[in-house]
Amino acid sequence: MTRNRLTLWALFLCILGAEAQDWNNVPIAPNPGANHVWQLQDNVSDDFNYSFNAATTKSNFGNNKWYNFYHNAWDGPGTTYWKYNHVAVDGSDLVIHASRWDRSNEDQPISQYPNKMNKPNDGISAGCITSNQTVLYPVFVEASISVANIALASDVWLLSADDTQEIDIIECYGGADSGNAFFAKDIHLSHHSFVRNPFQDYQPRGHNSWWTRSDITTSWGDYCWNNGNRKYVQIGVNWIGPKHFEYYIDGELVRVLYDKASATKNGNTWFYTYPSMTNGVLDFDSDGYQTENAYSTSSNYSFDTLKAASNTSSVSVIDPYNFQNGNGFTKPLDVIVNVESQNWHVDAGRTPSDALLNDPSKNTLKVDWIRAYKPVLDNNGTSSLIIEAEDFINTDGTYNDGYVPYGVNKSSVGINYVNEGDEAEYSLNVPNDLAGEYHITYQISTPLDDTKIAIYLDGVLVSDDAVPNNGSWDSYQALTAGSTIILPAGTHNVKIVASGTNAWQWNLDKIVFSLENSLSTPEITQEDVAIYPNPASQIINIKSKVLINHIEVYNVLGAKVLEKHSEFSTISVANLKPGNYFLRLATANGSITKHIVVKHN
Repeated sequence: MTRNRLTLWALFLCILGAEAQDWNNVPIAPNPGANHVWQLQDNVSDDFNYSFNAATTKSNFGNNKWYNFYHNAWDGPGTTYWKYNHVAVDGSDLVIHASRWDRSNEDQPISQYPNKMNKPNDGISAGCITSNQTVLYPVFVEASISVANIALASDVWLLSADDTQEIDIIECYGGADSGNAFFAKDIHLSHHSFVRNPFQDYQPRGHNSWWTRSDITTSWGDYCWNNGNRKYVQIGVNWIGPKHFEYYIDGELVRVLYDKASATKNGNTWFYTYPSMTNGVLDFDSDGYQTENAYSTSSNYSFDTLKAASNTSSVSVIDPYNFQNGNGFTKPLDVIVNVESQNWHVDAGRTPSDALLNDPSKNTLKVDWIRAYKPVLDNNGTSSLIIEAEDFINTDGTYNDGYVPYGVNKSSVGINYVNEGDEAEYSLNVPNDLAGEYHITYQISTPLDDTKIAIYLDGVLVSDDAVPNNGSWDSYQALTAGSTIILPAGTHNVKIVASGTNAWQWNLDKIVFSLENSLSTPEITQEDVAIYPNPASQIINIKSKVLINHIEVYNVLGAKVLEKHSEFSTISVANLKPGNYFLRLATANGSITKHIVVKHN
């Protein structure tokens, strides 16, 4: 069969698979961004149109996309005991159920933590699944879920391997039983920022983090149970960046977190609020909810209004106690689905009875599908990566100008009050399909002479450019950097520095990276090639699932410093200067670029 026929046949099979997916006619609500389209991430997407019988051992299922337990040995919060055999797939749905835990006749795995919360008669056996692959921003993850109609939490969430960054897609205490009527009407749209030792946990606790709508008259559990004809709610998180989350319910945008403010739709009105602190401690209202200071309202969502609210605030909505060192959420996250009995509910006596736990109309969570999409370049468009200047994760400086001590200031457009030596750092994620060589363009303005802007990638200077005097602080014009930059796939630290000699420097709107030469193709993935050790001082070993034809090494300025045409299992870096480099591996299926660090002892 010719190559063209093979390609057409593969495309035909992909189309058939797409038509079979349960979500095929469900629109993707978020906008993927200019010149981008949504691309399905099949390795963490599932329509559960197959059978998986409950197992008594830890087992992979769904073409190895999932396994039937949590992502480490912990077996659940509160009085929860996650069990392998409480997970099944019935031909159309993922099914997770709950039952009464019985230490004398315990299902596998046998808990290492029996008698949780000193309540041996109130334990809950339940199910949990975890994805074998991770997701990383920018990504939209959505599930179609019918929550359990019981006073337990039905959850779909994302969690880092080290348990420090968590985004909750849905956390719903569905049933109105057992004194839970108040909480059963709401879905908690939330996240957690953790420190594990000593344990510390931040979670939004304002009124607006709890969301409901007018057709939920008794509980989300009753709504989903629907007298046995189960209903499903589609709920998703668009993880746009480290400090930017959007929540969608049934295709409608209902809540946005951005840097230091949030926007929430309540009825037909959007409410823009921001948190506050007193003496380093978050403020709470007299009713026990976290204070949400009002900024504005609108009938339609406005990102500009949310950014203005964020600029008013001095407290992060993502990580107010700085547990993530100001970087926001940047780690790959597992996808997890489970039912659980949480500590605070148990402490309040909201624990279901044996009768409720034995009732299949109450004790079962169902998931029709889970899908994940990443924004990728539209083949009919041009590619660019954009850093908005105000989205810095850290700033510093050496000059106290009397307005903003030692660093830059966020404005309604970007950053201002920039002095000689001021710097701002950003986190930039480069998708696999966008790895390549880029032109750098600043939207920048200054009425002064002797001003410059320098840019660093992962600590290495890339370009240092004079900024022309255009006679204004606010007449932003394009300035192209003198050097291009190599951006491999992955997350990078980008730093800009006001490097001129004038005490006052420039105002900056954004940094635009425009793709000139691609370094990767979608036919080969990062997972196909492993390199180690990294950092390296002498030899880097290369392990590849595909045949390598050619190897090139570039410095961060795009200059080729090493090339190899044979013996591709190792490469010597002993003669390279210490620093950051990019290893480009060419195969018959395309090329891929890896970031390497050379360090000599």
